[in-house]
Amino acid sequence: MLTIKLDPDTQLVVRRGREAWTSLRSDPSWEKWVVIGRALEAGKAAVMRELGTNLPSGRRWNETFGAWLKENDFDQINKGARSHLQTCLDNLPAIEAWRQTIDLGQRLQLNHPYAVLRRWQASRQPVAGTSPSNARPGLREENMRLQEELDAHKAKIRRLVADERGPQITRSDTPDDIVRVLLDWLPAAKRHKVASGLMNALKSSRPEPTTDPSSRGRCQVQEPALLEP
Repeated sequence: MLTIKLDPDTQLVVRRGREAWTSLRSDPSWEKWVVIGRALEAGKAAVMRELGTNLPSGRRWNETFGAWLKENDFDQINKGARSHLQTCLDNLPAIEAWRQTIDLGQRLQLNHPYAVLRRWQASRQPVAGTSPSNARPGLREENMRLQEELDAHKAKIRRLVADERGPQITRSDTPDDIVRVLLDWLPAAKRHKVASGLMNALKSSRPEPTTDPSSRGRCQVQEPALLEP
């Protein structure tokens, strides 16, 4: 297999990309994806130089670049994600400018190349059924905001259930989030049994109500509150 020679600058770019990919899986961010994309670009250019070609195609290219990806652990990034990432890099100035127009919370949640590319492309198109001249102001932005929230929720669910040891639930998660995570994680055949067992456990752990010994045998009737005229 052909050995790909990298100059010191390229080696640094690739090393940073590997480090970003390693940390991305536990702490995703758009900035890390950009670093990974630069590493992939550098590796692709190096392989093309070694092969003496300007076209990244053909059997020899596929075998050589595939081996380079595997050597640097980038083969774990599927081809579709690499393609979306390259398109993002090709339009990076415009995408970075657009990202500054959305709020911080959305920017932090919006990091995967596919999601970033889709949202950026959507921001450049009029809402379906309208034209730029008659579109309601803010409607497109509101649709995008709602979609961003949905994507963020789905990403959170994926994070919580990603660990093979079980759902990664924290005390800061809302009850609704915890319920959804458990339902997604549990096999369908076990959901009702787990819910029933949880209710029984809650009932058995419920403290007994305190009673006044002097009131035993008497029915406690609460008098209705008097309404002032």
